[in-house]
Amino acid sequence: MTELVRTHVLVAGEAAARPAGLVATLEHAGFRVEELPAGGDIAAAAGASSPDAVLLCVGGPAGTQLDRVKKLRETVQQWSDLPLIVMTPAADGLADLLFAGADDAVAAPVGGAELRARLERLLARREELRDLRVTLRARELLFDIFQEVSAALRAEEIFQTLVRRVGQALSLSHCSFVVTSPGADHGRVVAVYENPSVRDMRVELTHYPEIQEALRTERPVVIEDVKEHPLFATIRDRWDAQAVETNIRSAVALPVFVQGTPAGVFFLRTREGDPDLTSRDIALADTIAKAAAKVLENEERRAAVFRRQLNAGALDVLTGCASLDGLDRRLRDEYERARRYRLRFCFVVLDVDKFRTLNERLGSQAGDRILADIGQLLQRELRSPDFVARYGGDEFALVLPETDARGARNFVQRLGAAVAKHNFPDMGGERPGFSAGIVSFPHPEALRPEDLFALADAALARAKTASEDRIAIASSPGS
Repeated sequence: MTELVRTHVLVAGEAAARPAGLVATLEHAGFRVEELPAGGDIAAAAGASSPDAVLLCVGGPAGTQLDRVKKLRETVQQWSDLPLIVMTPAADGLADLLFAGADDAVAAPVGGAELRARLERLLARREELRDLRVTLRARELLFDIFQEVSAALRAEEIFQTLVRRVGQALSLSHCSFVVTSPGADHGRVVAVYENPSVRDMRVELTHYPEIQEALRTERPVVIEDVKEHPLFATIRDRWDAQAVETNIRSAVALPVFVQGTPAGVFFLRTREGDPDLTSRDIALADTIAKAAAKVLENEERRAAVFRRQLNAGALDVLTGCASLDGLDRRLRDEYERARRYRLRFCFVVLDVDKFRTLNERLGSQAGDRILADIGQLLQRELRSPDFVARYGGDEFALVLPETDARGARNFVQRLGAAVAKHNFPDMGGERPGFSAGIVSFPHPEALRPEDLFALADAALARAKTASEDRIAIASSPGS
């Protein structure tokens, strides 16, 4: 406790059992005292004034005292952490009062210093328990968040999960993740809590001084009142000049580092009437921001691999996917790794349906653009460890580590949904379809990496003729 003068004590119970000068003793000790008349409704008074502690004075037979304490505890269960001190004229039976539900029991008369010490101890214990509960809730939330993030396959899904869970947990009006860098005049919003449809929106950073300051100082920026803080002076003038009404109250910008350099900002804002952001809330958001940093690191590592492959000629120029040579090397590596360590993976071959007809109808240049778009969609849908290559003219191949047949089917279905949403300008509103053949390793007929190609091609042929959703999984002998 830092300011005892603000500690509010509700004195209740029988007037005859209250020692003379009790209220004066408490006030002299620095407490703010509210005295409830004898017979008053303690639960109603506690609900109306929210005291920090209740001092209940009881007298009469021991059984009556115990009944009063038990009844009070049952009545105010919603304030289970409200400290209750019971004061009685008799020293006998104090232990029974504790068993009945009192947090402390004391025989009157009692000195002001002792009473103050007892109250302070109970209030300190209450704060410790509250801190512990908050810590446990934060840990449970973090565990839930990271469980959900671990199931996400794409960076944008992970960012969406992070901003959504933090926005919900802290009851925020705005929570987003902005990818940018020091000195940049714009950023790219990749996830927004209150508007999940925003996935890639350019923003001018001059409208967000807290983001610019976080990038400049490489430290968290916490602004409790944007209407008074000097950092917002310029933008407030702009709001006034443009007659912009805003109810923004506070703002937090947490820089996210990749290899020691700011690469983005976890961005929070509250409005008038929102709950205040506490230091615990900001610490929680900062922990989530560090998780976002890992996502950015993975994406940067993946981009570096892409650049190296491009320089080494291991990429297909049209689609940006790996070349056939790159696929051969990767599939052999994954096969040996899975065989040696008893791991699983899936090999998938995708074929664009009726692509020859599309080429004849739209022309080869339009066909190339469609293939390039599909290649980009595939790369966007992949997780960091996944691999995609152009397998043939209108075919793509995927290597999906640590994935079973069901997971591979889900990926193909998700890709179909992404294709259905994508605009292919050359097709005039139509969307290309595709078929997929899946091999799940280990497979009894996959004795060499080359066997996976034959199994996937056979499953692909079956998908085109015998599968309702045009997805087929290579079967085992006798199945």
